[in-house]
Amino acid sequence: MNNSTARWLIIIVLALVLGLLVWWLLGARDVGAPGATDTPGDTTQCPQATPEFFTVEPVTSPTDALTQIITVDLGNGEAITVTTESGVFTVPFDTFPKEIEITLLPNMTHNLTVEGKVREVQQGDCTYGGYTLSTTTDRNGAPLVIEQTSGQ
Repeated sequence: MNNSTARWLIIIVLALVLGLLVWWLLGARDVGAPGATDTPGDTTQCPQATPEFFTVEPVTSPTDALTQIITVDLGNGEAITVTTESGVFTVPFDTFPKEIEITLLPNMTHNLTVEGKVREVQQGDCTYGGYTLSTTTDRNGAPLVIEQTSGQ
């Protein structure tokens, strides 16, 4: 290889290296997933929260009692609400599991809807909870229906 050929090879290699350096400095940072942006002030990426458990124990039906205790388990609970034909019963979730006494109207079918409000929690820049879970079935999948059979 003569001197002229060696000089041209060095010039070509330097041009390629400089071209790659300019490409990387000016354009390579924009290459990525479609729609992805890298802007200052982006919010913190929070890990996905584990869903809170929410279960209601089976109810007694039929019954001749005019009250019944509804037992509810709720992970990180704030409040429990039971809605039925005899009214709306809301209590703070301050014990685990929570027992809520509801009244029953005589000779009536009571269809229960149980709601559990999950407490909002801050961990660093991440917020979790603050939502409400709802069910009309017990932990076994049976409907939350109480048939009150007499007006004792």
